[in-house]
Amino acid sequence: MFDTGVAGGGALGDPAVGLQERHARIAREQYCEIDAVTTLFVARCEEDARAGRNEAHQGEFVHVEVASILGLTEPAARRMIGLGCELRWRLHLVGAYFRAGRIDLVKTYALAEVLANVSDDKLVEIERLLLDGAGRMSTTRLRARARRLIARLDPDGVRERRRSAERDRDVRVVAGEDGMSGVEGVVPAAGGRILAERLRAMAFGVCARDPRTHPQRRADALVALAEGHGGLTCTCGRSDCTATSDPQPRSGVRVQLLVGVNATTLLGLDDRPGFLFGHGPIDADLARDLAADATWRQVLTLTERDRARLGREQPAGARPPGSIAGVGRTCPRPGTPPAVVSERTQRWRRERTYRPGAQLADVVRTRDGLCRFPNCVVPAQNCDIDHTIPFGHENPERGGLTVEDNLACLCRTHHRLKTLGDWSVRQIGGGRLEWADPAGRVTVTTPQGPFADPVEPDLHSGVHPALLARLTDAHTLQRLRPSAVEADIEYLLDARVSPAARPRARRRTRNPGTIRSRCGPRSTSSPKDTGADAAESPPF
Repeated sequence: MFDTGVAGGGALGDPAVGLQERHARIAREQYCEIDAVTTLFVARCEEDARAGRNEAHQGEFVHVEVASILGLTEPAARRMIGLGCELRWRLHLVGAYFRAGRIDLVKTYALAEVLANVSDDKLVEIERLLLDGAGRMSTTRLRARARRLIARLDPDGVRERRRSAERDRDVRVVAGEDGMSGVEGVVPAAGGRILAERLRAMAFGVCARDPRTHPQRRADALVALAEGHGGLTCTCGRSDCTATSDPQPRSGVRVQLLVGVNATTLLGLDDRPGFLFGHGPIDADLARDLAADATWRQVLTLTERDRARLGREQPAGARPPGSIAGVGRTCPRPGTPPAVVSERTQRWRRERTYRPGAQLADVVRTRDGLCRFPNCVVPAQNCDIDHTIPFGHENPERGGLTVEDNLACLCRTHHRLKTLGDWSVRQIGGGRLEWADPAGRVTVTTPQGPFADPVEPDLHSGVHPALLARLTDAHTLQRLRPSAVEADIEYLLDARVSPAARPRARRRTRNPGTIRSRCGPRSTSSPKDTGADAAESPPF
């Protein structure tokens, strides 16, 4: 019945070792079965290809054959084929661990699921880190670890997958057996935590003598919410019950969500993932959105280097400090949303990054229309985007910034000509370039895009001249463009000082003949650049 050395508990007679060896052997056999199913799928696809079937329909019914051979449902057979294809052509390191028996079939399915949409350029590193110690980890912990790694190493992919998943949100009520219905669906992470905390609060809103279990109270609370009630009716039946007997509909119920996010992430200096308590890692954009109208508490943390240094300074035998040095007092949300500060900081970073973002590149190509060298007609889509003042790779502050008025489209030939220095060029405003040939002759080229010479719409007709002057004077324009230092000071003030404690601005008396206007707080926002610093073609 048993192989030699296994029935007795392994080579050393330890039953734990025997169990471990048996589990690894079963895992290796499971890999062989998945690999055999994949081989069958490939063989049938090749047969269909030789028969001239469309590539989209090759292997279309292999899952039916696998289900018949193994006595499985067709969805289960299709799932086996999908896993085998992932292991053979994409998840090579996961496949190697599975083949060696270091992870079993359940963990392999879990890893394939969480790694399904990871960017190919990040996949190998995430696989390597995730599989370290995966054999001794439960699938729940493995999934949580995968979410943390993916959020940290592939933030752009996490952001796009979250936005895509939010578009597929849905909740369904499905008729079940025994007079019951099932509620299933997918909601955004923040909404899920709000629902969970609200149901939990309602379940604890009854007295201690309520005969229902906690799961039963949560189920009843969901129905009560749908009926418009703000609480759950207690069913203890006692006359001295302290709970509300008939909760009235309520609105504006507040549910607390705890989100941990790095200060550098709020300021847009990086895109490290945040952490939604009860859910797990979330992308930086979602963390900033949740922080926009939240109450804040400052948490001071220590890095590994900080703890090592402090540990050396402590007396011998003293325990090293933990990662959290302290938690500050609660402070009101800042009046300037984190997304505004993040956008300004990210704009500063983009200006000092060599490769322009997708939106800026589109602006420059649309503006120029053609190569900006005199008399060249190469379309802008086939041109490089060149820094008129060369970018300072060693020190961006000393070179030309990656901004619209320092960028222009040049075809590859004229890009090289300008780089070699035979011709010189400078921006003279309005997108115009002033070229000087080797003999010193000057030629000015203008943008040739479809909107290079826009027709000015008549938006001023009927506007009072005093109001028009007020809307366009230099003072107003300056107020619309506060400096970064002013915005930072305003942001810190909003974060630290409550509105009630701020001094009120003195009213200014205007001349009776002028038009009175009420100016709101300074705006630090700017049009958002929704494009990531993605690779552009042709190269910059």
